[in-house]
Amino acid sequence: MSNNGNLNPEFSTPNDAQPAATQQSVIRKIFFGPNGLRAGWRFAIYVALSFVLGYVFRYLRQAVYPLPKRVPGEGLEPVREIIVRGSGFLVAAVAAWIMARIEREKWEHYGLPVRRVFSLDSFVGLVWGFVALTFVMGGLWLAGAYRIEGLALSGGAIWKFAALWGVMFLIVGLLEEFTLRGYPLYTLASGMGFWPAAILTSGLFVAAHLGNPGETWMGLTDVFLIGVFLCLTLWRTGDLWFAVMFHASWDWGLTYFYSVPNSGATATGHLFNVQVQGPKWLSGGSAGPEGSIINLFFDLLGFVVFLAFYRHRKWVGMNDRRKTVQTSASVTLDASALTGNS
Repeated sequence: MSNNGNLNPEFSTPNDAQPAATQQSVIRKIFFGPNGLRAGWRFAIYVALSFVLGYVFRYLRQAVYPLPKRVPGEGLEPVREIIVRGSGFLVAAVAAWIMARIEREKWEHYGLPVRRVFSLDSFVGLVWGFVALTFVMGGLWLAGAYRIEGLALSGGAIWKFAALWGVMFLIVGLLEEFTLRGYPLYTLASGMGFWPAAILTSGLFVAAHLGNPGETWMGLTDVFLIGVFLCLTLWRTGDLWFAVMFHASWDWGLTYFYSVPNSGATATGHLFNVQVQGPKWLSGGSAGPEGSIINLFFDLLGFVVFLAFYRHRKWVGMNDRRKTVQTSASVTLDASALTGNS
């Protein structure tokens, strides 16, 4: 009998294998790219790790030092917030450390090299945040929207709460910058590019503020602009220390020194008794100065001034590092060929 119909399995195997190989190739493309596992999947693993670690850390924290739930509408209390935000940063850092082991990366590549903590950029960020806020508050004062009516603290309480809020907002700077512009931005940028990832993480920054009591649409606009600005500082300084210190000093100035709502949240232990008045678009209303048109103006001005001082890109992403490794390997191979080494 003739085999013209290729009924024999021995002859049909190569043709049957092609669809399976194609399907395997498609599945591989879905999960893997030039840097191994694709950025979206790596980000998803990081989020899952953070969720699991967060649950474990909260359980251990409550077992060792139980914290009562914060009453809605009650002002933030510094010691409680230091514990809560500190454990949050620890979760983000440990999750990133685990991902670094999986991806064979250095933890410092995610934006917080310890050797740079006391760098000039850190100092400039610290000063920049408070000075920028002072210009905003000065504008509100000139517009008649903000007035100091006297001290709310006295004696040792002034220094106690200044220090407590300083520690608390340093932790907030570390937590919020690393959680959004640390591992997530570094990883997502390897798949979609830095600036699309910057826009996405700034959108997530806005989403994280949606639940704040008293937040407004102008306040959320400010959150987005500041998110993009802090991404710009990462792009031009090479790490997150400018952003961390800017974030810390801005929030400390708002909450403690100028004693106004911070993204809709109020706090206990602030320095002054103040009067905020005028239409919401001017004073910021319940969102605080971040919801003021004056603040939005200084946000945009901040981009211009920063770009004038920081003119060159210093950020190095995953793609840049892997291209460097590949180039070095290629040069080594070429050199071996020229010298006759096998």
